[in-house]
Amino acid sequence: MPSISKQSIETLKAQLNLVDVVMPYVQLKQSGRSWTGLSPFTQEKTPSFYVHPDKGFFKCFSTGEGGDCYSFIMKVENLEFYEAVEFLSQKFNIPIQYDKGNQSPKELSLRKQALEIHSFATEWFHNYFIKSEEAEPVRLYWQNQRRFSLDVAKEFKIGYAPISSKALALAVEKKQFSVEACKASGLFFVNERANQFAQLKPRFRGRLMIPIKDINARVVAFTARQLEQTPEDDPSQKAKYVNSPETLLFHKSKLLFGMDHARKHLKSTPYFILVEGQLDAIRCWSLGLNTAIAPQGTAITEEQLLLLRRYEPSKIECLLDGDMAGKKAALRTLPLTFKVGLEFSYLTLPEKSDPDDLLCSKGTEALEELRSQAFGPIQLLLESLLPKGSSSSTQEKIKASKHIFELLSHLKSQIAQEDYLQEVSKNAQISMQSLTKDFLEFKKMKARQSSYQKNAQENEPKQNIQIIEDSPLTQTHWELLYLTLKFPEYGKQIAYTIDSDSLQKKSLSGKFLSKLLAEFYETTNTSSIDTESLIETNEERQLLADIHTKELHIDDPIKLINECLRTLKKNVLNQKKTLLTQKIQQTDSNDVKFIELMKKVKQINQELIDTQNLAIQ
Repeated sequence: MPSISKQSIETLKAQLNLVDVVMPYVQLKQSGRSWTGLSPFTQEKTPSFYVHPDKGFFKCFSTGEGGDCYSFIMKVENLEFYEAVEFLSQKFNIPIQYDKGNQSPKELSLRKQALEIHSFATEWFHNYFIKSEEAEPVRLYWQNQRRFSLDVAKEFKIGYAPISSKALALAVEKKQFSVEACKASGLFFVNERANQFAQLKPRFRGRLMIPIKDINARVVAFTARQLEQTPEDDPSQKAKYVNSPETLLFHKSKLLFGMDHARKHLKSTPYFILVEGQLDAIRCWSLGLNTAIAPQGTAITEEQLLLLRRYEPSKIECLLDGDMAGKKAALRTLPLTFKVGLEFSYLTLPEKSDPDDLLCSKGTEALEELRSQAFGPIQLLLESLLPKGSSSSTQEKIKASKHIFELLSHLKSQIAQEDYLQEVSKNAQISMQSLTKDFLEFKKMKARQSSYQKNAQENEPKQNIQIIEDSPLTQTHWELLYLTLKFPEYGKQIAYTIDSDSLQKKSLSGKFLSKLLAEFYETTNTSSIDTESLIETNEERQLLADIHTKELHIDDPIKLINECLRTLKKNVLNQKKTLLTQKIQQTDSNDVKFIELMKKVKQINQELIDTQNLAIQ
């Protein structure tokens, strides 16, 4: 996917009023030039959340969160940066442009048209389902066999693809979409020689259509369910479900069905329910189980699990088919779940039943019954590794423990590792002491297998002084950045006076200050410097929010700027002096290099004295 152009990001932000962005989430009251309200990030009784629309930043003093419109939406909607930009673009109907990258303008245009085609096709399929005579048996199937109401179909835009091989092509032609965009959409079989709408053959005919949405609720693909009227000449006629192919918009390994719906309900239900199919998820939603999601007809992928982890759920409830195939499918995902650090709880369905049938007949009570017998990944694993239970041989237990140790080694939390080991100890009847000892030996062995190069790098003596974010030096960077932003009339003098070695880029404020001073150094018109264009990460947005929301009373900015410049210069000189001193201690006093090193130390001592004269006017 191409990235959004930097100009679009800046233009969108400039056109938005931060109060309008925040208002749907926080009840704000105006207080002078700012607005206040209760924090949306924590429970509180006294307002500590401030919005400064003139500056375009918010600050929450309860949690320390701060930033601009993008930072806010990323936090409250749990979106990545580019997703937040697209979210605001859609919500406020402000168009954005994409960078070309490796894609041509033609490909970028195809992507935009493909989104529009999917939006149009969703309504077109849905209207066919609701109104057409051809779809009457499909409506009966939906209501009688699938036991869904038409209201549910309307809510989730369930559709029907007509049997006609020309209907969809004629419909998109009337909307003046290009043939190339139609071919790129995945709704038609790709024929490279096709250059007319009459040559386009629809991928879906005589099937129930279920829209697949991305995280911003845009339709990017479809799942099509086989029906009695699915025509014999359909190339996939025997397949019960057919998905859209991979396209500019749709990458099934990176998308979970229903995530756009589920993520909005995580505050009330802080866990996901993972089901097998899209209709299972819709059944869950119709019964109020709104955090249900489903993979796209294949085994869940690491990318999908990482998407789930972004939302920090308390757990993932996985509804397992009661047969052996269901358990084998779950076992295949275990290494990934441990790797990404998600806690899974498995709910086993009765044999020869699926979530849709069970929930339809027994409602949510059926899920409560399953939860009373839920089990975790260790029990699932032990059942496959030690089928004999307590009568397993010593060798079988050793082999099983090594398999479990390999999975546990992926976990970063020692608490989680210990909890799982205790579960193994209880279920496999192995002493906790023995398990812990063997696990520690296993981890030592894994560490020894690390490459020599990695170990050499880890053990290499660090000569550079490390900068941590709360060090006094970092505070000096912060103060100089604050002064440069608040008093830009001195920016050019600072840029010309400061030694580039003085800026330690390992701290957030030092890195951003370096970029800002580079702009002052290179430009002749300092009033044209756009700070927004320098922001690269959400951490930098929060840094600027902290600066812009602090009003420090400064009587003499030049005096403070000069103090910062001297502190930073002295730090560089002292680092050099420390390194030279170390070399002197390792050099023989009769060596010619010894005298050269001593001369350099003397020179640095003089430079330290001269820093008192370092100043802007």
